[in-house]
Amino acid sequence: MSSPLQTIVAEFTRIQGVRGAIIVSKDGFVIEASTPGGLEIDLDALAAMITTVYGAADRMGSELKLGDMDMIILEYANSYVLLEDLGEAVFAVISDRTAYLGRIRYEMKKQKDRIKAAL
Repeated sequence: MSSPLQTIVAEFTRIQGVRGAIIVSKDGFVIEASTPGGLEIDLDALAAMITTVYGAADRMGSELKLGDMDMIILEYANSYVLLEDLGEAVFAVISDRTAYLGRIRYEMKKQKDRIKAAL
């Protein structure tokens, strides 16, 4: 039987273009992950990178007095990486450019409370 977090993460990988979804503690540890979309990477290394990027962006927002950070969107030549703050964790979704960015953002916002409750 799968946990609620496993179910949520797996649901994201069914969205067109999504290659992987991962929930990472702000200490840099993998809490839950699903990468059936051909994403070949060491998940522990990815978790460390997510935490580093999140921390740097959060610090920049604090220095510039921009308020609390909600989401980071990284755009690459062939992919998107979206990072969403969950309080004690960060939720990341990795997709290719065939994905509808608005759909992913909508689903991340919609599932945010459900993920936080399952943490």
